[in-house]
Amino acid sequence: MKTMAASVASKQFGRFLDTVQREQMVVTKKNRPMAVTVPFQDWEELSRLFVERGLNQGMEDIENGRFQEMNDASTLSRLNHFREM
Repeated sequence: MKTMAASVASKQFGRFLDTVQREQMVVTKKNRPMAVTVPFQDWEELSRLFVERGLNQGMEDIENGRFQEMNDASTLSRLNHFREM
């Protein structure tokens, strides 16, 4: 994975964009990693995977009884709990 300083990325933004279309890149500031950029197609795939993982976890929670129905009474109970904190 390539690394580019934030100052270089801002001065050479066109080159930065060309590079991140092809591969992931770590952006650093004062030699510390600050961000990772990925090609847009990779981001779309990652987003789908995050959603699928969340849905699978939710279905597993339902199947194993780890859920509570949301209704007016449960919402009011939670609200009162937070007010008491």
